[in-house]
Amino acid sequence: MTHVVHLFDESAGWEQRVAVTQLLDRLSRDDFNQTLATLHATGRAALRSLDVAIHAFPLLAGVDALVSPLVERFASRRNVDLIHAWGPRAATVAAATGRPTVVELFDPLHATRYIKRLRAIARPIGFAVICTSQWARRRLIEGGLPPNLCVVVRPAIDFALVNASRRTTLREALGVSAGDFVAITPEPATRNGGHLQAYGAAALLRSANQDIRLIVSGRSREQRRIARLDRSTPKPRTLVSPGYAYPFEQLLPAADALIVPSRGDTSTTAIAWAMASNVAVIGTAVHSVAELIANKLNGLLFKQTPGKDMAPAIARLLLDRESQEKTKEVARGQAYEVFGLRRCIEQHVKVYENVLSGVAPGEGIIDSAQPN
Repeated sequence: MTHVVHLFDESAGWEQRVAVTQLLDRLSRDDFNQTLATLHATGRAALRSLDVAIHAFPLLAGVDALVSPLVERFASRRNVDLIHAWGPRAATVAAATGRPTVVELFDPLHATRYIKRLRAIARPIGFAVICTSQWARRRLIEGGLPPNLCVVVRPAIDFALVNASRRTTLREALGVSAGDFVAITPEPATRNGGHLQAYGAAALLRSANQDIRLIVSGRSREQRRIARLDRSTPKPRTLVSPGYAYPFEQLLPAADALIVPSRGDTSTTAIAWAMASNVAVIGTAVHSVAELIANKLNGLLFKQTPGKDMAPAIARLLLDRESQEKTKEVARGQAYEVFGLRRCIEQHVKVYENVLSGVAPGEGIIDSAQPN
């Protein structure tokens, strides 16, 4: 039996929670023993909905190197074979134990922001970085990480959950009128993510008597900024702020469109779930988004001009319901081919086996979005 510790840090969010839930549910209990741990309370908060024990390591004086001995003792007592680090800080702590380490990155920004850290902890054997997109892998390689240590495993979509969420009365619970067009932005809201621009587009249409609402879920500084702005505008309100009352992966299927107005590299897991949920994708034509979305084929893209307000372009595409309907059908069919749950689990198992046996992490793994 292989014992895996899933180690989280403050970067943990809905993407990591969904992914580790899938591994907990789908990996054979006869073959895998899985334990969850986090470096501090914020990591645990993101995983709060999981009905499983989560061990918390204190961040002593905020120095990662001081935590590694605690993690090593923890791993030794439990005969841990491999540490799966879900974030750059967790990766530093895990690698310092000397145990086989798999790092999983969703956000291409982390691939550039923490590349020096990842280069410092990388080793030829017993180490791998799983990227959920080719663009994130490219960023790592451009930053100097050896290509043979980087492997792409696309995120998995739970289609049963998607279909169940689409049959719920969640829109009613959110206070959305039956005739409203509902848009949603990726969680969490950030300045670089362009969430304020998405709100500006929805508010512009709302002021023009369009029945549109925008969901900005979770809690962050940018989310609170948008909420204050919405409260300062004349009624009726545009914004729907459910906080963490509902998981993002359940909110998304309740929407009509996902707006991804990122100003640069961004995670694409929300796009994958939107494609599977029959939700139109509207986004900026940045590299990470364009890796999955082709304009007017499986989504709608617009070019970002630095310093220019994106709200008018977003508003125009929000009104183009005919194009949205055409792209949704294509996107859903592609989602079934690319983001299968079984394939994702099998590829994680393969990475584990490769790392433990000392072969290249990507041996025997083909990117499901680029099968040829």
